[in-house]
Amino acid sequence: MTKPLTITIPHSLGAAEAKRRIFEGIEHLRQQYAAQITRADVVWQGDRAELKVAALGQTTHARVDVGEDVLRIEIDLPWLLQKLARPLETFLSRAGAETLKIGKS
Repeated sequence: MTKPLTITIPHSLGAAEAKRRIFEGIEHLRQQYAAQITRADVVWQGDRAELKVAALGQTTHARVDVGEDVLRIEIDLPWLLQKLARPLETFLSRAGAETLKIGKS
């Protein structure tokens, strides 16, 4: 078993507002990449989202924990997708930071 890819993104929104924005961001990504993703299940339990995503013939599990001042993303990449870890980290760091900024009230 490989070590999960872990991304942390600080914020100052509080957990409730950050969760609302992340929920909307996940839904936006699901729609935007619907043609490339064969499966995208998201289950929220409190401030944690459990994701199961299938793409490129591979299935990946991820967890998104929304805290008062930090967002933590952990992704279990199958061995075939390990080479995509760095680009995926860059993409998710940028997308997460942008998502936490959108829809400011």
